[in-house]
Amino acid sequence: MKKQSWLVAASVLAGLIAVVPVTSADDSATISEQVTASSQPASTSDRVQTTSTSQSSSSEQVTAKQDTSVSSVSATATVSSKPAATTPTKVAPVKNDVVVAGVYYLNDKPAAGTYRGVVYGNDGKPFNGTQNDLMYVAGRLANKRLVNGKYYVGGKLSQGVYADKQYDGHGALVDGRYFNGYYYANGVKLTGKSRDGNYFKNGVSFSGDMNGRHYEMGTLFTGSLKGVAYKDGLKLTGTRGGIYYKAGKPFSGVMSNVLYHNGRRYTGYHTAKFQNATALFKDGRLFTGTRNGMYYKSGKAFSGVLNNKLYKAGRKYAGYHFATVNYASKLFRNGSLFTGTYHKSMYEAGQKLTLVSRKAFPVKNTVLTNAAGKRIGTLKAGTSVIIYYGSQHGMLVTTMAGKRLGYAEAGYTTLRSDANFGPNVVSTFYYPEANSHDLYLMLYDNNVSFSFDVIPNLKSNKKINIVVTTKRDTSGIDLLKVKSQRKLINWHAKYRSNQYGRQQVSAGMITTKNTKNPIKYHGKIYFKTTVVFNTYGEIRGMSNVKLATGYVPLTYLSTGFKGGAFAYNPLGGK
Repeated sequence: MKKQSWLVAASVLAGLIAVVPVTSADDSATISEQVTASSQPASTSDRVQTTSTSQSSSSEQVTAKQDTSVSSVSATATVSSKPAATTPTKVAPVKNDVVVAGVYYLNDKPAAGTYRGVVYGNDGKPFNGTQNDLMYVAGRLANKRLVNGKYYVGGKLSQGVYADKQYDGHGALVDGRYFNGYYYANGVKLTGKSRDGNYFKNGVSFSGDMNGRHYEMGTLFTGSLKGVAYKDGLKLTGTRGGIYYKAGKPFSGVMSNVLYHNGRRYTGYHTAKFQNATALFKDGRLFTGTRNGMYYKSGKAFSGVLNNKLYKAGRKYAGYHFATVNYASKLFRNGSLFTGTYHKSMYEAGQKLTLVSRKAFPVKNTVLTNAAGKRIGTLKAGTSVIIYYGSQHGMLVTTMAGKRLGYAEAGYTTLRSDANFGPNVVSTFYYPEANSHDLYLMLYDNNVSFSFDVIPNLKSNKKINIVVTTKRDTSGIDLLKVKSQRKLINWHAKYRSNQYGRQQVSAGMITTKNTKNPIKYHGKIYFKTTVVFNTYGEIRGMSNVKLATGYVPLTYLSTGFKGGAFAYNPLGGK
């Protein structure tokens, strides 16, 4: 198309203005213009006619480059019937259907429209947003790209993959849900745990083993699969439904001291390897008890002491054997605690008894009992016996030949209570092996006068009478008078006062010394001894005063005499 310019002609003709295109000199088209005017005022029939052989009657859009070639404009105005003079005038170029500095113009104003495939908004700038349900970015359709986190293709929300992430048909990122049969997290087919704890691999619920655990449909499996029991994805070790499993299989063998067969406890008696040895089980439990003459403890043939029985390989140990029971050595015979004589020693319930004396005798008629404490007889005073201590039933008494007679009390109480020390216990037996053979005088009453005889010569039966008078106070004997032959003793206790009160600091008593072994004379037993008056705590004065030497009868130890008795306490034996 040849270049054109526009001639704007202004004519005051009935108030009408006509715009006539004028071609340049090189235009080949002819433009005819006819303007009709009268001297009359303008009527409605007045008009402007514009024709062109190369252009339409509508105005043409011109670019900024074309604006530089616009020709001069001449105007012809007819006011009257006479022709008017015309004067050419320059005008500014018009911005129409053109983009200038990124802004689209129509008729010199920013406007909406499409230019060269770019859509512009009302402000003339490239359009961003939705128009006719299509999304535009910088004036162009959003295509295979994200807008506000949504995926568009051809301006429409669409499914697809962008930056290796999956978007659904609404253009939304697929996250934490299924899409087309796959589970996605942040747009990627998930391999790992979902928010709800299910496990996926490449977007598919995982079934199989992973990190030592078994999954089914994405979850840790609990149940049975192909004969294997699982719990929380692990092969079950434990009890389910009354069946014991190990590594997912019904267990056969010993576990926690229980014998199983196909997951259930074995019933009846069965043997099985247990702790590198053969053990006996009953109803699945390690057996304790006797079976076929064998004693078992915790499934094994027992060796050792149990319930005071000695076993070897499950059977009572034959013969004599020593074993430790409660830290003490005990003698067993044929598996049971031995009672009797073994190698000249006396045993009772396996315990070796201590020999006290082979020359002992009771000082009075003494009751004998059996092991149950039941009375079985009386041992007469003076009967020679052998005695042992160490039994829990009392003093064991045997004949001189070793025959067991029974048990006797080691001591007895026949005298009334001492004011300060309570009942006095007298030894039941006298025996010469004792460390001390001396006697001591015991008094019945706090204030008493008594006498007893000492026989210097049993054949002549001559007697020395000793008379004792005592007076006691709260501290002990305060006054003691002794008369023996020509001797007369008047003894008073000494006292001392301190912050605690008045206290007795001396004492007087009648004792014996150099007591010999008892002898029998005319069927009676006598002790030969020396009776003395003894004091202690004295600063000066009497200490030991001999009263008489001779024999005293055994009855002085057993039944005593009026007002008192002699006592004898054994201090040990062999």
